[in-house]
Amino acid sequence: MKRIAGMLLLAALAGVFAPAVSVFAAPLSRQRGQVPFPVDSVRVGMVGVGLSVFEGTRIDSFPVTILGVLKDNRPGATIILARAGSPYLERTGIIAGMSGSPVYIHGKLLGAIAYAWAFNKEPVGGITPIGDMLDILPKEGIAPPTEDPENRLGALPPISSDPLDNPGQARPIATPLVLSGFTPQAIEYLGPWLKEQGFVASPGGGQVPGVSCDELVPGSAIGVQLIKGDWSAAAIGTLTYRDGDRVLAFGHPFIALGWVRFPLTAAEVHTVFVNEQLSTKVGSPTTPCGAMVADRSTGIGAEIGPTPPMIPVAVSIAGNGGRERHYHFEVARSRFLAPQLVGMTVVNSISEALGDLGYATIRYNLAYMMNGGKKTIRRSNVFLTQSPVSGVGDEVTQTLTLLLSDHFKPTTLDSVQVDLTASPGLEASRISEVRLHPSTVSPGDSVEVEVLLRSGGSGMETRRIKIRVPPQTPPGELQVRACDGDETDKWERDRTPDRYQPETFDELARVLQDERRHDRVYVQLFRASGGATIHGDEISQAPPSILDVLQGEPKSGAVAATKGATLAETSIPLNAMARGCETAKLNVVPDLH
Repeated sequence: MKRIAGMLLLAALAGVFAPAVSVFAAPLSRQRGQVPFPVDSVRVGMVGVGLSVFEGTRIDSFPVTILGVLKDNRPGATIILARAGSPYLERTGIIAGMSGSPVYIHGKLLGAIAYAWAFNKEPVGGITPIGDMLDILPKEGIAPPTEDPENRLGALPPISSDPLDNPGQARPIATPLVLSGFTPQAIEYLGPWLKEQGFVASPGGGQVPGVSCDELVPGSAIGVQLIKGDWSAAAIGTLTYRDGDRVLAFGHPFIALGWVRFPLTAAEVHTVFVNEQLSTKVGSPTTPCGAMVADRSTGIGAEIGPTPPMIPVAVSIAGNGGRERHYHFEVARSRFLAPQLVGMTVVNSISEALGDLGYATIRYNLAYMMNGGKKTIRRSNVFLTQSPVSGVGDEVTQTLTLLLSDHFKPTTLDSVQVDLTASPGLEASRISEVRLHPSTVSPGDSVEVEVLLRSGGSGMETRRIKIRVPPQTPPGELQVRACDGDETDKWERDRTPDRYQPETFDELARVLQDERRHDRVYVQLFRASGGATIHGDEISQAPPSILDVLQGEPKSGAVAATKGATLAETSIPLNAMARGCETAKLNVVPDLH
């Protein structure tokens, strides 16, 4: 007993200077079939040992004292309250990246350190029982064999990791998302999303060589790779349990996505940033080791083996002075995460290439290759910005969120191409007036539309275009609208709302690709009397029989009424961004010839 007490004392003194206090040698085997310590046998005052990596890949151990068992802390969930006794953890508190650190009592696996309490200055954490985690993976096999495994059914929504949300409630320990190559501007832009998903931004390196996958054991640092390539993003946590090639970790949801297929890696911890609010591991993903396949309320499940494919993203940026940059990435395949991950790569690429540009005119072309090469969605536009970081990134994220919506299953994203050109200064023209020559015509005639534009430094500019009145147009008054792309789109959404409520993937693709550009003036002939759409396509001269039906029911099957009818549309391309909207009246009289 004296010898053991002396060893513990020496270990405790060493903990003042070392990252963690090692009270017994960390296990070096795969720990096949670890025996669980039953929750019903847990008693206050029991002392166990926890394992985690605080530096490099070395697994350190630390004493853990049981403080109590919180049954039904959440519906059907039990959390074991424990206090870590290491002098190092006394200084740091529970550390972001410790999620999944296994705790043993009498050599049996109790569970994973996974929860903490806001503003608690002591190293007190909540342990998810291993018995609950063992249900993450099915008894036979891993995830259902499917090309689109992500399924949120049965996955509980994650508890907020924000210390300001329900400060008295146990919350998942924040997961460090180690970001390599990301600019401060990009990280600031991503801040709200990181907080929402329970991540804390942590500096890190790109993927580097590391330990072999056979060396991953309980207590090892592991990573979930979300982005790799010119920039890297990986979530860092701790392995809890390994039985052959089956792995459990974290002890709380990653994002609660259900079945997934994300690359799993080994990880290296460079250091720990000590912070009064939340200390954080700083690390890097290393050896690719397999796939995370399950994301559940009690942790994540993974399989050691081949890594799953990711989505290629290419970004090309041409800036002022002829400078041109090309970036290449891969992001995790996920309906829920891919939109934001692709947006992240775009935002950071722009920030790195154009961060010093200031006021600028941005032109972009986007291509989304989808459904195994069967469909390509293309979008292009121009916008003015005070800071180029956000605009295209928001556009990419919002478009992909729509394209990958559960409403339009099955859809898959094959790859993304972003081409962007930036020029300093703001190139804009305001629509000042519209004139018609002549202002009275017969059906089938053409009218010249004269659009007066006021530019910032060049005064007035006049652009002319002809538009034809359809031959079947009845006599009466028409409105000629000359408007920018935004105003025209808003007008059309209000006038023909059914066209903007797609019910199939192809209809959604049409809506996205038909969005009008900002560097064009759109000239329309509009008639105030009713019109109709069929499967989203407008009939500018709807037959009276259809209009009679729709008078009683604005929508009948695939046919819907519209507010008036657009009889014709053409556009005037500009070298600047158009703004404004002007109208003129056009009289249509019977053909007297």
